[in-house]
Amino acid sequence: MLAPILGALAILACAQTVWLIRTRSATEQDPDAPFWYAFTGASVVVPLILGAALLAPWLGMVVVAAVAFTALATNKVSTATLQRRLAGAQASLVANEHALLAARHDYVLRAWSWYELDPGAAIDHPAMNDVGIPATAALTRALAAAEQLRYQPAQAAAASGTNYQQAVVGLESAFALAQRPELQLHGKEASGLYSA
Repeated sequence: MLAPILGALAILACAQTVWLIRTRSATEQDPDAPFWYAFTGASVVVPLILGAALLAPWLGMVVVAAVAFTALATNKVSTATLQRRLAGAQASLVANEHALLAARHDYVLRAWSWYELDPGAAIDHPAMNDVGIPATAALTRALAAAEQLRYQPAQAAAASGTNYQQAVVGLESAFALAQRPELQLHGKEASGLYSA
């Protein structure tokens, strides 16, 4: 009756050892961690296998085969688990980066909407509403490009050759250029600045 219990404990200890080697050592900075997990696990598993083999020799061979199978199966499951964790972490990083870019995009939209929605600002800064001025035309193109890529999946954006980050940086640059004082003071006369 003791031999099957020892065999079951050996299988459980093997599964736990392989799991720790694969998952914990990947998150720790100690390069020796896999060795120590394997050493500790082996110092538990081997005596359990030997104990089961001494009590019932036929069961010892079965336990060795079961431990080997358990090690392989646990390795496969732990690898899949690590890949899912890494994919989740990568998706989280991409989502966080996208949220930061969206906040920058929203900031420019709020700043630009002041020129569009406030009548006093529209009178004081007529160049911000005049798409005949190259800088304002570039701003409207940058607004459209950033808005198009904002909700587009990353794979589709990569296929188009540009990404949301480039579009937001381009939008910020175009907005800064359109706000230049010489455009605001001279309106359409300033378009001569960009024709050269």
